[in-house]
Amino acid sequence: MLEYITDHYIFTYKEMSLAEKDIKLIAKEQENCFQRICSVLKINFFDKIHYYLLDSPEEVGKLYGDNEPINGFAVWGENKIYAVYNDDIKCIGPHEDTHLISFAINAPKSDFIVEGLAMYFDEKWWNVDNDEWASYYKNVIHELSICKLLDNQQFDMYGCEITYPIAGAFTKFLIDKYGINKYLLLYKYDGTDYGDAIKDIYGHSALQIEIEFWNKIESVDFNQIMLKSLLEKYK
Repeated sequence: MLEYITDHYIFTYKEMSLAEKDIKLIAKEQENCFQRICSVLKINFFDKIHYYLLDSPEEVGKLYGDNEPINGFAVWGENKIYAVYNDDIKCIGPHEDTHLISFAINAPKSDFIVEGLAMYFDEKWWNVDNDEWASYYKNVIHELSICKLLDNQQFDMYGCEITYPIAGAFTKFLIDKYGINKYLLLYKYDGTDYGDAIKDIYGHSALQIEIEFWNKIESVDFNQIMLKSLLEKYK
């Protein structure tokens, strides 16, 4: 295995792999992500992130522990990321880095909050804006509720192709409308009743803010044929 060290990363990858060929581009991309995440979250992160670039989802899945193929994951508390990098899958960018860096702030008990922040920095799911996915899903799954998705049991009822972009779109809505400082208070919340937390921080009920969010999302155009084809392709 080879190593490439930058200001904030130690990249490990196989000799003669695509990752070796592209390592300087990968390093530049991740350093840019690192700077943006730290700037938005207003934190300093001094430990280096160990980034392991592997050839296949199967390899990453074995390391994850359940032998199910997976494109990437972060190990909180150890500053490690395991990710696929091959011709078809390039699991780089801000998502897993956001998990590790934001751990310096808190480890929220709501998966919706955790993944929402990572997807806020990703901005897209399968190269389509989070807002477009949220608008599409609200159109076809009428019972969708942010208030319910804040609960992990409800969050787990849907696939990540649904919950992740919606969480990212909602996070963007909160930050754009109410500012990063209030959002960071929400991210630092250490309890489980996010309805109370939202009311305390934003001065409005979670339901009221959810209605504002969906009202905004309803105006976002989406290409239903394209989104349905993406779902069929990747599911």
